[in-house]
Amino acid sequence: MMLMMVIFAIVSAGLLYASRVPAVQDELQILFGTGILTNDDVGQTAHLAFIVFTLTSPLILAGVLSTGLSLVRWIDQRNQTRQSN
Repeated sequence: MMLMMVIFAIVSAGLLYASRVPAVQDELQILFGTGILTNDDVGQTAHLAFIVFTLTSPLILAGVLSTGLSLVRWIDQRNQTRQSN
């Protein structure tokens, strides 16, 4: 539970800081239909990809660790049942 709270706090802080970036504000305005699409900023796509990766990396890491731990437990349980038979 503590790990999930830390992850959500990091994601929330990342969202707060990302909402202050002009490139992200422009994309959100375009997404919600209140902005105009322009091709003025050449590096905008790379900038947004970096921000999205930064915000989602804690969740991806938690998912990978949880899946790995579940897989290790499943293999261990399977080996124990084979040895007891």
